[in-house]
Amino acid sequence: MIDLPPAEVRCLEAAIHHEAKGESLAGKLAVGNVVLNRVAAPAFPKTVCAVVKQKKQFSWYKGNDATLNTPVSRETKLAAREAMASKRDNVLFFHATYVAPKWSNRLSRRYTIGNHIFYALNH
Repeated sequence: MIDLPPAEVRCLEAAIHHEAKGESLAGKLAVGNVVLNRVAAPAFPKTVCAVVKQKKQFSWYKGNDATLNTPVSRETKLAAREAMASKRDNVLFFHATYVAPKWSNRLSRRYTIGNHIFYALNH
């Protein structure tokens, strides 16, 4: 279980909300896992808020911290708690199924949940 300060939990909930608000609990959990996996990975910032605020990583975050305080659903809060309790894996990236970013063909596709495709580094 990862124990995060309240401000970090809010950043995680905001990321889940903005990236997966129309997805199932499993989809929300997968997005939360990506954020927390990045915190644990050497190539990314070491806090949830820094990961969420990293330039050009999450399309919804445009430098406006007010978006971090958007009200979120009970299911989003549950997904954040479950992500904090989950075992980490190496899934670090995702994108919507209706786009095909150039970077995706350099990664290992792991799974699709709802409208998102999730990837790990090729190792």
